[in-house]
This record gives sequence, C-alpha cells and structure tokens, in this order.
Amino acid sequence: MENSFGKYLLVMLVAVLALANIWLVDKSFFAEDKSRLPQMNFGLLAAGSFVIQNPAKNETNSFNETRNILVLGRSGGQHIAPDLTDTIAVVHINGPAKKIRVISIPRDLAVKTQNGVVKINSLYLAGSKQSEKEGLELIKNKVTEVSGLTIDSFLLFDLATVEKVINDVGGLNVYVKNSINDTRFPTDTGGYETFRLEKGLRYLDGQTALKFVRTRNSGRGDFDRMERQQEVLKAIKGKIVSLNPVWDFPKLWNIFSTVKKNIRTDLTLSDIKTMWGLAKNLDLEKIETLSLNPENGLVAPEKMKFGQSTAYVLVAKPKAFEYTTIHKAVDSFINSQ
Repeated sequence: MENSFGKYLLVMLVAVLALANIWLVDKSFFAEDKSRLPQMNFGLLAAGSFVIQNPAKNETNSFNETRNILVLGRSGGQHIAPDLTDTIAVVHINGPAKKIRVISIPRDLAVKTQNGVVKINSLYLAGSKQSEKEGLELIKNKVTEVSGLTIDSFLLFDLATVEKVINDVGGLNVYVKNSINDTRFPTDTGGYETFRLEKGLRYLDGQTALKFVRTRNSGRGDFDRMERQQEVLKAIKGKIVSLNPVWDFPKLWNIFSTVKKNIRTDLTLSDIKTMWGLAKNLDLEKIETLSLNPENGLVAPEKMKFGQSTAYVLVAKPKAFEYTTIHKAVDSFINSQ
C-alpha cells in the first residue's frame, strides 16, 4: 500500500505530543466558548514530570481497543483559505493486533450536502462559519458516510504548526532523490512562485520541508510526492527520538508550546501516550495506507460545475455519491491479516 500525507502528519504529531511521559494533565473541554473545539492543555508541575525514556514500572504499552481517529490538516497561517482541510485521513488503531492502518480521503472528493455538491475539504470551512464544533461535525459525519467507519476521536492541526515544529527541532537533513524545479508552486495568497531544490543530501528548514512534500512537479506525480513525504517522516522521527530530556529541554518546551496552542483534539494525553507506545516501535514502512484514488478504482476523475466555474473533482465508483464499494474496500483493508 502507498504512503500518504495523512500518515506522515499523524505519526509526526503523535510523536511530538508524546515526547514526554507527563503523568498529570489538565484537560479543558470547551472551557468558556462552547463553540470551540477542545485544545490540548499540558499541566507540568515540575521538570521531574518530564520523563521520556523511563516510564513508570507499572506502565505497559498494551492497548486492547480498536479506535478510529479522524485526522484533519488545514492550511492555517496566512494561507488564502486557512480552514480548507487538505489532509483528511482516518487512522484505524487495532490494539489487540498491534496494527495501525490509515484510510486517506482525497481533498477533491465530491460529496453531497444540503447546500449542493462540494469538495469534501471545504466542509470544515463551511461549518466553521457557525462554530468550530459545527465544522467538525459536518466533515466527521461525511467521512463516516464515505468510509463506513464510526469516528471515535479527532485530531485537527494546521501546516503552520508543522513548519514551526520542524524549525524547533533544528530542521531536517533529507535526501532529495531527484532535482525539483517547480515554476508553479502555489503561494499562500493564491499566486505562484518557483521552488527549486537540487538532488542529494539537503538541509531543510520548516518552510522548505513543507514545500518539498507538497510540490507535485515530478514525473510520477503523487507517487513521487509520497516518497518525499516518507523521507521527511523518517527525518522527523529520527530528530524526535534523539532529543535528550535534559540538554534539549528548551527545544522540547518550544515544541510543546507550539503544539498545545495549535492542536484541537478530544484525545486525552493518556490516549496519546498509549498510541505512542504502540507506534514508536513500528516500522513506518509497514504502516499500511488505503488511499481512495483512481489507480485502485475506488474513485474516478470528473469535471463538475461549481457556480460559473468548472473544476476537477473525484467521485465515488461505480456511481457518484454511493459508497458501497468503498465501504467493502475499507472493511477488507482494516480486517486483513
């Protein structure tokens, strides 16, 4: 199975959130503004709470639940449309089998709503005009309809956060397999710029790393993009697991400060610690991903009119807006040995 941007971001963020085994956490849900999604809030009593490599002796990494987590990555920052969720994935965690599998949903999937046909990546944006909770419910319900999976938890973040986290760990050394010369790389303001990167081992700061994984200017399109994402993932994991809780405390603190301000989730820190216990020893190459794409026949490209303009979208096969075939594929995928 191919790797996806959703997998890359989820595993990276789980690793970031689980850098320290923090035993006490102050978790606030919709504290004053009931329309807002819950924000991660870490309560640190002292440096002694900051333990990475020495979990309590009575702690285990056993996880005996099956859970579906909706992972949403929005553009954020100064992007022209910061609340479009261009990363949409369901992470299926099978605790008894000790497996993590990811269902990646394309941002251009056309779906029906009470207001007509839209791209699925616009649902959170549309609902958020009422409240963050409404935006989440809108896309969560549609992902359930498309995938056939009940969503147990969610994790929402933005790419601006990812960029800062990469900078906080000191950037990444990544091998660039082929030189990149993308003369139409989209900017945050809706225009284009040129992005160039020579092949070989390169140091990438946060901004360059995101451009590296986002560019589509290559011979094999999304397949090359997924390989680049895998290289970045390996580099991030290597940096994170090498951090020392004493000497690298300033970096750790900066990462936590960034993450707690910019992530919305209903996962408790205990949940995340448990997930990290399962994920940290897995070979990232073996985390399987099912991507809804034309190559596996689950969706098909089609042109649709949206107002006065025509846009490229993907629709479910064999019939648009009917998801029986996708449900069967997802069920087979998550239950395969």
